[in-house]
Amino acid sequence: MSTTTPQGLRSAPKVNQPFIPDTAPVRRSHHANQSPQPAAMVHSHSNSSANANSPHPHFDNWDGREQKVPMSTREVATPGNRPGLFASLHDRGKTAKQPDFYDPYFPLRYLEVPKCTSERRANPRSTTTDVFAADHIYKRAHYGLQSGIPDEVDFALYHLVQISNQRGDKFKFEGFPLLAETLMEKAIDVSILCTGVKWELQYDFRQPTDRVNVLNSLHGTRDLLEKIRKIPVTLPQDTLETYEFNHRLRNVKEATLVLRNMVLLKENAFYVSRYAKGLLRDFLVILINLPNQAYLNEIRNDALDIAEEVTKFMRTDAEDPLWISLLNLLESPDRAHVIRALWALTHFSTELDEPDANRAMERISKHTLQQLYFHTLLDLDKDILSGALDFWYQYTLSSENIENMMDIFSLPSVFVPRMVALLLHDGRPTKKETILQDEKVAPPPSEIPHVPAELLKDLMELSEPERSSRWLRCCFVEDAECEITQIALWQAYQSRFADPRVPGGGVLPAAEFIKNVSTTFTNAQAQVINGPGASTRFIIKGIRPLETAYTFQGFPYLYCKWADNANQSKSCQRAFTTPTDLRNHVFSDHMNLSPTEKPGHYNLDKAESPIHTCLWDNCTKFRSSGPSANTAMVAGHVSSHLPEERPADAEPPVSKRAVLQERIVRKWFYMDTPVNERGEPVGVAYKAALVLRNLAKNLPNGVAPQYNGLSWKKAVFLSHRPKIVEIWDRNRSLRKELTELIMTIEREDYY
Repeated sequence: MSTTTPQGLRSAPKVNQPFIPDTAPVRRSHHANQSPQPAAMVHSHSNSSANANSPHPHFDNWDGREQKVPMSTREVATPGNRPGLFASLHDRGKTAKQPDFYDPYFPLRYLEVPKCTSERRANPRSTTTDVFAADHIYKRAHYGLQSGIPDEVDFALYHLVQISNQRGDKFKFEGFPLLAETLMEKAIDVSILCTGVKWELQYDFRQPTDRVNVLNSLHGTRDLLEKIRKIPVTLPQDTLETYEFNHRLRNVKEATLVLRNMVLLKENAFYVSRYAKGLLRDFLVILINLPNQAYLNEIRNDALDIAEEVTKFMRTDAEDPLWISLLNLLESPDRAHVIRALWALTHFSTELDEPDANRAMERISKHTLQQLYFHTLLDLDKDILSGALDFWYQYTLSSENIENMMDIFSLPSVFVPRMVALLLHDGRPTKKETILQDEKVAPPPSEIPHVPAELLKDLMELSEPERSSRWLRCCFVEDAECEITQIALWQAYQSRFADPRVPGGGVLPAAEFIKNVSTTFTNAQAQVINGPGASTRFIIKGIRPLETAYTFQGFPYLYCKWADNANQSKSCQRAFTTPTDLRNHVFSDHMNLSPTEKPGHYNLDKAESPIHTCLWDNCTKFRSSGPSANTAMVAGHVSSHLPEERPADAEPPVSKRAVLQERIVRKWFYMDTPVNERGEPVGVAYKAALVLRNLAKNLPNGVAPQYNGLSWKKAVFLSHRPKIVEIWDRNRSLRKELTELIMTIEREDYY
């Protein structure tokens, strides 16, 4: 036996080539030396791992090559994947029961549903049980709820709450027959806790429903409120709860919550209101009229949420127990009950095309209408206010209802003023400006201001780069609309501070100076402007020269403009930091006045000869009359040219360019009420406008005797027309609705 090719070991297969063993029955002989082997069966294994120095390892010579065995699999029915086939194996003597094709559960129990394509693609080897694990929980919850077994009911309700909350958009009643009825039947078991009486459901209209606990579940129990009043409440007065009480209460809450979650989907609300309308009415009436206990509020709130969604598909009338129960809740001390009751009342029959689907509005009591008007006075409670206006919109659609309102309210002095006041509810003040004339400002100075000797002396005492920064602040100011060329700025800096006796002039290099400009002024930027052709301009954007140089404290230097006696075209041009220094200079050096002992005061006695005149900036006051001897008069006139004294705590002025043309703007002030993302009006103000429009359209066409024979439109709206027009002008959101209202008021109908 070779040491490099051990006998009995298999060589490694090729890369990406699976190992297929030899399936022929081979028995290893324990006496190989006694049984001669054919030459063809001798194999020479060359294992690369054993002989790494071999340049050509032979991987093709391995046992079992070209001896593949085809294999096929087929699905076998087992109790695990086909439990229906093995259900009756324990009793061979019984005959298999044939499925009832008329059974509503036949599709769920006997028909095979096609496997989920996406899941089968993701995992082709998944079994039917794996693929339908999610469907199994739906079916088990459905069947478990109907089984009545306490543990199964608990399991079903728990999972139905989760399913209806997370998959409410896919969980539909039409796929689970009798689920809605079973949930409602479980929910009305709350009567067992409150009264000890269980409601019995009667679907056969031929059977009597005289007993107090029997419900006409097919069409609804018309005398249900009387039956509820006849059954005494047996709730304990204390707050202690037994396990059975708490367990049943939890089941009721979960069943109600599942129904509430499911009817939020419009298809489910339509389904349950059409195919279980009788039981649905009784279910809502029973839960709405529960005793006033804190632990029952959640059930009542869920029932009102359900009513809000399903009443839009339901007919009603004045004797409907559900309508009466919702009206009674308008006087509830619980705000949530009032809001939900208003929403449910206003939604009645809104999705039905039948004109007489809602006949309950015609017989609302006077007390209820007054209560609904009082709800419109709650400005700070938008939910109740909005719900009340929804009701009034529905109510004012009928002319008969408006005639009933005229007997209860004084429309011109009570109802209409309140609706007009609500037209600006939640309005936000806005302002719109139209520019009639643009502002024009003076152009920036074309020259950089001269540096006075006093300022130059202070600057020369500083070292760079502080000196250049100080000079920039004294001669320039930030202005986003202005600019200056870099070469002009650099030349001005050099001409003022360069010293030819010092190497480099004692100033900053050009690049450092331009960089220092951006450091000194935050908004200044060095830019390159490509002009026409090959011309290129290098500018500093965001600064402009000042008219005059400024002091270190931020005040402008004051220049003397007194003309020279010898040359009238040449002025003094001395610079001073304060108005006091300039005044003393003019009075002492130019007018030759003698100062008094009191600082700042001068001798103003009349001169012996007319020697005083005004030479300030080409003044023409004394040009025709000549000099005057009245010292006080001339000094007073000269003082009018000089700047006023500066307070000690004065703030530095802000340098702005002179305005050559004022900006003229026309402003409009509005009070716009809310609109949605499409620009359509919404909210309380919009609903109030619709109520007023309905009122104007449906008022009687005759005259009002109690209002001096005026027509009803004028009697009700004439005194409020100016206010409505004013609101039309201010509230742009309601202009369409208020235009219709004003046109309806102005139009007189004669018949």
